[in-house]
Amino acid sequence: MMSPNQNGLSALSAIREAFGQADAYTEHAQVQRLVAERLAGRIALSVRAPDMLELGCGTGLLSAHLHRRWPLGSLLCSDLSAPMVQRCRTTLAPSSSERLHFAVLDGENPPFIGEQFDLIAASMVMQWFAQPCVALRRYHALLRPGGSIAMATLAPGTFHEWQSACQAAGVVHGLHRYPSASAWQAAWPSPADCVLEEEEITVQHASGLDFLRGLRAIGAHLPVPGYRPNSAGEMRRILRSLTGPHGVSVTYVVLYGIFNKKIR
Repeated sequence: MMSPNQNGLSALSAIREAFGQADAYTEHAQVQRLVAERLAGRIALSVRAPDMLELGCGTGLLSAHLHRRWPLGSLLCSDLSAPMVQRCRTTLAPSSSERLHFAVLDGENPPFIGEQFDLIAASMVMQWFAQPCVALRRYHALLRPGGSIAMATLAPGTFHEWQSACQAAGVVHGLHRYPSASAWQAAWPSPADCVLEEEEITVQHASGLDFLRGLRAIGAHLPVPGYRPNSAGEMRRILRSLTGPHGVSVTYVVLYGIFNKKIR
């Protein structure tokens, strides 16, 4: 995995650049597509025409579900990357609804004030935040009473195969540290008003290089900020340790969270 700071980029700029260059995102985002579908199935809204904000819309995998389920609602699709916002716009173009809106913004620090939304949704995005639990508390103030946050993010244990291979090769793994379910629950102002579920999704790759190329294709190859890039020799040792007789299996541990704001 490469370091996001190797070209002097800040972590935020590196994320923006990596996803902006992910032209083949839709073709390689099988896990992201599955997670978006499963997150959408967990969302229940009491209003017929909700005001919805999606953070990290990407190419529109979750956006399409939200717009289809609540066609009378207003949906603002946002992403840190301008090219991703354009890809989402293209995905939803057949709808061409005046209720669809698009914006480039930092989902960790959305520029809104006051209770504006019935739903804030984020699928496979919050794992990139510097302080994800702080962001969750911030979203609480943007929800109307009775509204919900719907989140799918990566959880501890994700890519444990890569971590083990790095340890076997004597190399620091560079993986991000993700909050646990209990940390997310504690971050919500009313911990009893949330539902959290974990799911393990295992993906088979022909080789370790195939796994890494797939991550790069969707812009998800960035390690923790400041991580030193692996040398060619280190990478060969990691890939030898990672690859088994039937290729490479990697595990995504996905945490789904529905956080509800109490009605006053």
